[in-house]
Amino acid sequence: MEDNESIFGKSPPPRKGDVLFRAAGTGTNACISYWHNVNYPYKNGFRMAAGRLALQVCETHSDQDSLVYPILYLYRHHLELVLKDIFRTVAKLLDRSVSDVEEKTLGRHDLVPLWELIAPLLEPLCSFAGENPIPAEDVEGVRSYLRQLNEHDPDGQRFRYATIRVRPPKNSNLPVKHERSIKEELRLVNIRVFASHMEQLADYLDGLESWAAHLLQARMDMESDYCE
Repeated sequence: MEDNESIFGKSPPPRKGDVLFRAAGTGTNACISYWHNVNYPYKNGFRMAAGRLALQVCETHSDQDSLVYPILYLYRHHLELVLKDIFRTVAKLLDRSVSDVEEKTLGRHDLVPLWELIAPLLEPLCSFAGENPIPAEDVEGVRSYLRQLNEHDPDGQRFRYATIRVRPPKNSNLPVKHERSIKEELRLVNIRVFASHMEQLADYLDGLESWAAHLLQARMDMESDYCE
């Protein structure tokens, strides 16, 4: 057998001397950002990946039964990151301290409580900016989308893993059970419909975050000029 032939699959086998994280001259080097807003490429990357996978399914009408899981997960994770950044940005803009309870919520993966942290800050945010309140229908629409996501993935794990561990009651000798992650009643997901709604929600939340970040930066610039 040749050294570059594998006993499994068509690719060459892994070798000890292979370097995984390195630059190469092929025009495919990715820049790992650490000197500016590192959150943006994370959030943007998950959304871009989800959108491109969804587009592939819609164009080819193939592989949807497998690609549905990364599509669902990538969109959900994008939203989770955006929601957490929105809250922190708005809280900072309004000079509002973050409580220990809120920090615990930010450390979890449940989407609805994240939105419930943000919603009460929207009216003060609009007042700060001198703008009309955000329409109640918008707030409820976001809440509805997030609740639907939470129904099938309350902890950010159901689209990642096929099964979840169900622990027995305390002081029980029963073994840990493994159950299907996603509810059995969820049988069909139309990738085109799902991705379209996720893009609507992502556009809205990204716009909200960008607006809050712009207001915060403007305030910081003004305060800096005042100090000078």
